[in-house]
Amino acid sequence: MIQVFTGDSFLAREALLQEARLQGLAPRMMPPEPALVAQEASGGLFGPGGALVDLRDLSETEWKPLREVLEAVPPDAVVLLLDPRPTAARSKWYADKAQKRDHPTPGPKEMTNWVINRARHYDLKLPGAIASYLAGLVGGKGSAENPAMGLEALEQELKKLCLVSPPITLEKVQALAALDAPISGFDLVRSITEGKPTQAFKYARELLERGEDPLRILGALSWQYVRVARAWALLQDDPMLGEGMAASALGMHPYAAKQTLLLAKKMTAEAVVQALETLMGAEEAAKTGKDMRLALERAMALLARIHQPAAH
Repeated sequence: MIQVFTGDSFLAREALLQEARLQGLAPRMMPPEPALVAQEASGGLFGPGGALVDLRDLSETEWKPLREVLEAVPPDAVVLLLDPRPTAARSKWYADKAQKRDHPTPGPKEMTNWVINRARHYDLKLPGAIASYLAGLVGGKGSAENPAMGLEALEQELKKLCLVSPPITLEKVQALAALDAPISGFDLVRSITEGKPTQAFKYARELLERGEDPLRILGALSWQYVRVARAWALLQDDPMLGEGMAASALGMHPYAAKQTLLLAKKMTAEAVVQALETLMGAEEAAKTGKDMRLALERAMALLARIHQPAAH
């Protein structure tokens, strides 16, 4: 059985993890690596296999080998795919081969009720004005101090409000709500390449505290570095390569491609190779029974060392 969870990234991930619990699967997301997915889905002596696969950073070139693995999984295996915004090709495949479960972001009229109900989950009773204020920030324009946020960022704000001394007033909420976009693998890579390992470790620690699996963080790092490596190779052929062509070649959004090009321009060929070898070694260590968190932290320290000369 293959189920795909689409729609709002936060809601889709929550629904996927809930389904995993119902199916008796460990709530561990894995990167979309065909060999790893095939291994987890194949099962073993203790029963059918199962896999929770994060496709949020999947490119079209990576989809084909993964699709071949998914088409070959045993009928009794449970494979849950997190793919909030699938491409047209993946959507067509899902329609034929998977059970699709869509979880769209609540609309403007429903968002306030969603905030109120979510707050109740934490035993918070929010006045209507506060719920409306927070709901207005989700997906909206926001402000310089409070940029528009998604549901994941809103979840973090509700957790912070649990620590606020009552009564919870609108003024307190406005003072506390200094929201940032959810951390990504790109944030980790950028902080490392800019010679800011302390910031990188802070990002990693926050991700781990949110429940992210160390192997998934390593996968995100690898995904970013592979694209930096590809961008570096493209720049050798065309030093004036623009973000539009890079976006097409890398399978990325133009803005992300632009940032990736900037990172690639800072790296030497030796640094690119060392970074990829470091991450390959870390993922191998994490997948062969060693301490995954230690493998992640060691990889980050080695990556920071690779970039250290550029920081001076």
